[in-house]
Formats: sequence, structure tokens, C-alpha cells
Amino acid sequence: MIMRMMRRRYTMASNLEQDMVKPATEKTAGFGSFKAELADILTEDIILQLAIYLNYPPVRIDLLKKDVGRNYLMIQYMEERGQITETDITTLLRALKARKLHGIKKRVQTLFKLHTGKRCTGDDQSMQQPEDLNFGKLDLGSKGSLTSDITILGLKSFNSADQHNITLENGKLVPVSSTLEELQIKTNKGKEFTQDQVIGLLSFSKQCKRLKKLSFIDCLLPLSLLVGSLSPILKLRNIQVSWTPVEHRITFHLDSSRGKWVSNSKEATTLETKGQSSLRLLCSSIVYLKKTDSKQLQMSTILLLEIASSHNIPISELGLKWSFSGFDGKDIRLESGLSLSSLSSVEKISINSKGKGNTLSEEEVIGLINYGIKSPRFNELWLDNCKLPSSINPDIIPEESRSRNIKVISSREARLLHLSTGKWRKPDDIQTITVMCSGGSVIHRDTSESVQRSVIELLVEASNHDIPINRVTLARSFSKIDEDGNIILSSGLSLPIITSIERMDIQTEKGREMNKHEVNGILNYLQHSQRFKQLSLSQCLLPSSIPIDPSLSALKSRGVKVAWVPDNTKWNQKYLLNLDTGRWKKAGSW
Repeated sequence: MIMRMMRRRYTMASNLEQDMVKPATEKTAGFGSFKAELADILTEDIILQLAIYLNYPPVRIDLLKKDVGRNYLMIQYMEERGQITETDITTLLRALKARKLHGIKKRVQTLFKLHTGKRCTGDDQSMQQPEDLNFGKLDLGSKGSLTSDITILGLKSFNSADQHNITLENGKLVPVSSTLEELQIKTNKGKEFTQDQVIGLLSFSKQCKRLKKLSFIDCLLPLSLLVGSLSPILKLRNIQVSWTPVEHRITFHLDSSRGKWVSNSKEATTLETKGQSSLRLLCSSIVYLKKTDSKQLQMSTILLLEIASSHNIPISELGLKWSFSGFDGKDIRLESGLSLSSLSSVEKISINSKGKGNTLSEEEVIGLINYGIKSPRFNELWLDNCKLPSSINPDIIPEESRSRNIKVISSREARLLHLSTGKWRKPDDIQTITVMCSGGSVIHRDTSESVQRSVIELLVEASNHDIPINRVTLARSFSKIDEDGNIILSSGLSLPIITSIERMDIQTEKGREMNKHEVNGILNYLQHSQRFKQLSLSQCLLPSSIPIDPSLSALKSRGVKVAWVPDNTKWNQKYLLNLDTGRWKKAGSW
């Protein structure tokens, strides 16, 4: 009785939902009744087999084990992920076939045809009904125009579109159709489309009077679209625009009011980016997961990383800033409670720190190495500011990390993990020193003299070989400039003149006053490096002007920037030094 009532409610809710999306038709009502019949077929064993095969998250599998209405919940999950739709159940049929549930597969096929009128085989060319037109059989006449009316059209070789035609890669045209209800762009090769191509397709879709659905499958789209371009197109028509970046995985829908993609899930994750509309461009520089990011933003970033990995787009660097919680043997855990599965195209991973003591265990270091080497591109693991084991048992270090010469670097101590012995040691070759100096080197007041000495030794060695040093940060460790022009640290150690440094950040104790002599001394120190680009002074109080001397002229001729942030909590109060006048001027950005 309870199951019949749940089935009746499910059928009614499903039909009502379809009615809200578009006017009720025999086709949509048929799909609702198909789902209700499907719910009766799905036993607990079948559901769990499907959930495991379809890679559902553990939390969803647990719900499917516990929920009395698990069969209806499973259908909801499959529909959310695009694994069953009004026109295609290929993913479900493939899963049933893979689990050797051939009798159930045949029964589901029969039900789908009975209720929707569509025949789906589970093969790539799954929709065989006469009114559908798959691109593999697309008949374009001698003049390159469509020769038959269609309701569903799938294209694999789209090139461009406007309000009159779609132009295929071979130059042929697909004109506007008065009968077209659904348009699918399915590339099967991860092709990347531009803003103009997407907007062109939307313009074309608007002219197809019966078209309600535009789908992009297995391709890359702009991560955001210009709202101004969308407004006149989509607001006049209820066209549903969806994007499935990797076939049979999560599907996004276009929120035309914001030009954003939103996942069709309970979390309704919005794909958010900071200034990049192309996934390739986003991944070409460091991609951060920060503790200060909202959970929604972290979820969005994780989705973008997974999409990039699925399309084999190189992820230059994954940076975990105060967000790393641990490693569970398979996935990286974040402080927010989210997990990050392995990324098959990541090249470098950097971890700024770990919560709860900031100490990485031997098992976690090995786990992170194993996590990284699942990517053929992976070559560097940076452990910044973390407390690390004094050594690692060489017997548990993966042999593959040795054969690939993976770099495991402690930037805090300027040390490299020797993969054969498990000991941390100084780098002794030019290539490794170059890699280590490509990141930031920090000398912190609170670190031991031995750690500070290790960093200084690395910097001196790089300078001796004219290796570019990307950035040196003196975190409350600057004391003074001595008579020879060297920087003296609060520990008493000396940082000699480095001739290949590119940037330096000096953060003093809050409110420390620096006189003109000290500022000039720092500028004189830095002019010895022909590579130098930028000095940043923060937390300190500086003179209102700096005397003009040869060091200012030398820095100006090389386009060097000198910036000052009196208080790190007030980043809107930033100043740049005018190297002509020696005076500070307020700056918007640098």
C-alpha cells in the first residue's frame, strides 16, 4: 500500500514537473509514466550495483541504502545527472549491460519504447525513431540545405551559426527549422567553443519556433557568457540551455539572467571564476582552493578541475591555501568537509599549511605523492610552511616517484626529499635549484636559525649561478642594513647581496618606523639585481618622501615598482613610490 501511494505521488509529481517546464504532451506524460514503471523494477540490489557503476558519491550510496523510497530516489539521481532523459536512456542501458543484468536491460528498453515511442538500444547511435535525425545520417542536398523536417537534431561538426543557418565544418548549412524541438551539439572530442559560437547558436535557436532545448555534450564552453548578449535572445523564449562537459556526468543549465552555469543538483552549484571565461586559460596558472573561499566557491572550483582533468587540460598548479585537512588514502580532504578526487592532468600541487597542528604525517606525505603520480604530468609537490617528519621510510616511497624524479619540496626549510633515502637534503643540481627558486622563499622571524640558514644558502647558490629567484619574503625578520650593504636579520644572520632576485616583500612588526636611511639601504641592496621588478613594504611606517639618489634613477630605468601597505588589514590603502619625486602616491592596484 505504501509503495503504491509513493508511486502514485511520484507519477503525479513527475507529470506536474514536466507540465511546468513546457505544455503537457503525450511524449512528456509518457516519460513520467515510464519513470513510474521503472521504479517498480529497481530492487535494492540493482540500485546499489548501478550507483557503484555510475560512480555515485559515498553519501548518496548511503542514502540509497537507508531510504525506504530508494527506487524513486535513484530515478531522481539519474535524471539530475542526465543519465535518463525524455529522449535517451543510453547510460542506464549501458550500466545494466555492464552489470550483466541483460533481462532487466531488455525490459527497460521495452518500457521506454512503450511509454515514449522511442527506441533506445544503448549503443552510440541510440535514437532510431524516424522523426529523429542523427548527424551520421544527415542528408544535406546538393545545395547544402536540409531536405526533411525534423524534431531532434544531433550535430558533431558544428562550426558557426547565426539567426538563419548553422554552418558545419564541411561548409554545408543547416537552415532554421519550423519543426525542430531539440538541438544537440555533441563533439565527442572535447572541442572548445567561443562566446560568438555559443551566441550564434542561441540566435539560431530563437528562430526555431518550436525549439525548447539546446544541449552541449562532451565539449568545452565559456565559463560565463555576456549577459548583454543573452538578454534579447533567451528572455523572449523559454529555451532550456544545458551543458554536459563530459558525457554521462554532471549537467549544467544556463542562468541567462547572470550568464552563469548552474548544476542540476540539490546544491545547485554555480560555476564561478575570477576573470577567466576559458577553462584552458584558468588552468594555465595556479588554481587555488582557499580556506577563506565559501563552500559554494570551493565546490565550483572542484568541478572545474574535474572537467579540465576529464578533457586532459593541463592543470599548471593546484594551490591549497590553509584549506588542506588531510588525505584519506584516496582523496584529498578539505577543511570545509569537501573532498578532491584524483586529477589526471595536474602538474604541480602546493599545500600552504594543514589545520589542527599544521603537521603532516609520514603517511600523508606518501599519500600525497601517490595522489599526484596518478597524473602522468605530475612532477612537483610543494609543502609550504608545514611541519614535516624528519625523515620518511624509503621502503614506502613509491618506486614510480623515483623513476619519474618527482620533486617533493619543503620550501619552508629549502630542502628536497631524497627519494632513495627518505632524507631531506640541500638541492645539489642546477635544475632542482631552479625549480625551488621558481616559487617563493620565506625567512620568518619565528623559524629556527638552522631553517633560516638553509634558505639563505639556497638563495646564495642560486645567485652564484644567476638562477632567477622569483620572490623573497622577510616575514618580521628584517633588522637593518649593515655597512657592507647586506641585510641583517633579527636572528643575527646576514643575507648577502643577491644578484638574481626578482621580487622582495618585507613585512615588519606592526607599526615599526623605518627611516630614510633604512629605505635607501634596501633600495641600494636591490639595485644590484638586474632582474629586480618589485619591492613591497608592509605593516611599517615610512617617511613621506625618499631622497632622490642614483638608486632611484637606476630602479626607474628598469621599470621597478616600490609599493607600501601601511596596514595589511586595509588593502585599499596602498601607495606607490614616484621614482622621479621620491614621494608616495595612492594607487589602485599594482
